[in-house]
Order: sequence, then structure tokens, then C-alpha cells
Amino acid sequence: MDEQLKELGDVDNRIKVLLADVDINVDEIIQLVDIREQLLQVLLTLVSENPAFGKSQRWRDAIRDTQQLVELMQSKTVLIGKDLQKFRHGNKSVQQYKKFL
Repeated sequence: MDEQLKELGDVDNRIKVLLADVDINVDEIIQLVDIREQLLQVLLTLVSENPAFGKSQRWRDAIRDTQQLVELMQSKTVLIGKDLQKFRHGNKSVQQYKKFL
């Protein structure tokens, strides 16, 4: 359990670093999210086999960290969506200007 929780924390930190980059490496984030999902599946199995672990502070911390990471990813997705809208609007403006040239 300790090893999986440590690895989960390491993956979380790597995802957070990637999300903080200006140029987001989507492929690497997807790979890390897949690894994280696999770790969570292992941990969920351990929780079902050991209910005391499911009530532990470390497990609650892992759940809290998961919620925070999801919120961070959602907010980053919203920001990227807004940037894409601005880019598309700018691109349309350029197309309009080209009509006059």
C-alpha cells in the first residue's frame, strides 16, 4: 500500500508539473493519467480487502489529492478552450482582412 501511495503521489507531482508548462505535452499527461488510473484500481482493490486502510488518513489524503488534481485539469482545460476561442476569432479576423487585400 505504501509503495502504491508513494507512486501515486509521484505521478500526481509529474502531472502538476506538466500542467504548469506553457506548452502542455498532452501525450505524456495521457500516459501519466493512465498510470494513475491503474494505481487507483490497485489501491481500490486493497481498500476492499482491507477496510481499515479505507478509513486511514493516507487514503483520505489520496482521495483529496485526486479531487484537487481533477479540478486542476478541468480548470486547465477551460483555459485552453478559451485560448482556442481567441485563436479562432483572430484567425477569422485575418481571413476577413485578406478579403480586402
